[in-house]
Amino acid sequence: MRKVILLSFFILMNTWVAAQQFVSTGDFDRLSKASIGLGLNTYIGELRQIEDSKFQSAPSVSIGYEHLFTDNIAIRTSFSIYKIQADDSLSPLTNNKLRNINFKATNAEFVVQALYYAFRHPSSGYKDRSFINPYFHLGLGVTSNNPKTELAGTEYKLRPLALEGVQYGGIALAVPLGVGANFYISKNVDIQFEMQYTIALTGYLDDVSGVYRDPSSFSDTDGVDAATLGLLSDPRAALTPPVAPVSAGTVRGDSSNDGYLRFGFRLGYYLPKSLYGKSSIRCKVAKRTR
Repeated sequence: MRKVILLSFFILMNTWVAAQQFVSTGDFDRLSKASIGLGLNTYIGELRQIEDSKFQSAPSVSIGYEHLFTDNIAIRTSFSIYKIQADDSLSPLTNNKLRNINFKATNAEFVVQALYYAFRHPSSGYKDRSFINPYFHLGLGVTSNNPKTELAGTEYKLRPLALEGVQYGGIALAVPLGVGANFYISKNVDIQFEMQYTIALTGYLDDVSGVYRDPSSFSDTDGVDAATLGLLSDPRAALTPPVAPVSAGTVRGDSSNDGYLRFGFRLGYYLPKSLYGKSSIRCKVAKRTR
C-alpha cells in the first residue's frame, strides 16, 4: 500500500512540475510580432520647408520584427522602401520658384528602434494587453541616397553628376524618432498608428546643399554633356520666360541635414515563438490545465 501511495504521489508531483514548467517558460505568452506597414512620406529640406502648405507626399511600405524585452521596452527592426520628392514650382516662395530645381528618390531604409510603451505588459499574458497603448520610439539606421531629377522630359540620376562639385555617398546614417499608439484588434493581431521624423545625416537627399559651380567647370560626365550639366545645376534658363543664371559661388542650399516625416500604420501579428528565444518576462498567473 505504501508503495502505491508513493507511486501516486510521484506521478502527481511530476504532473505538477511539468505544468509549472510550461507556465514558467512563458510558452503561451507571445512577446514577438511581425508587422507590415504603409505610410506617406513628406521630405523636409532646401526644396520644401516644414511650414509649406503643399505636402508633396509619396508612399512607403515596410516590414518589421518587434520583440518585448522588458515590461515596457521593445526592440523593432524594420526595412522600408520609401519615396520622397519636391519641386520648386510648388514652393510658396518666389526665389524658390525662380531656382526651379526638382528631385525625386526611391530609397531603401533599414533601422533598429527602441519602443517605450506607456502601459506595462500584463502579468497574465499578451492576451490581456491594453486596448490602446501609446509609445514613443528612437532608433538608428541607414538609408540609400539616390536622387533623380527631370529636365525637358528626360530623367537624370544626380549623384554621379556632382552638380555642386561634391561626390556624396549612396548610403547615409538615419536617426528616426517619433510617437505612436498600439491598438488591440484581436487576440493575436494589433494595429499601430505612428508618426516618425527621420533625420538623415546628409544634406544631399535632394542633391542640394552647397553653392553653384562655375558653368565652365563642367565637363561631360556619365553620358551627360557639359551644357546639360550646367542647366541641371541652375535650371532657371528652362523657365518660360527664361531667367539668367546666377554667378558661381551663389548659395544653392543651406548645408543642413535633410529629413522626412512619415505618417503611417503597421499591422502586427504575435508570433508563437521568438527569434530571440526565451524572454525575461514571465507570466505570474498560473495557467489552468485540463
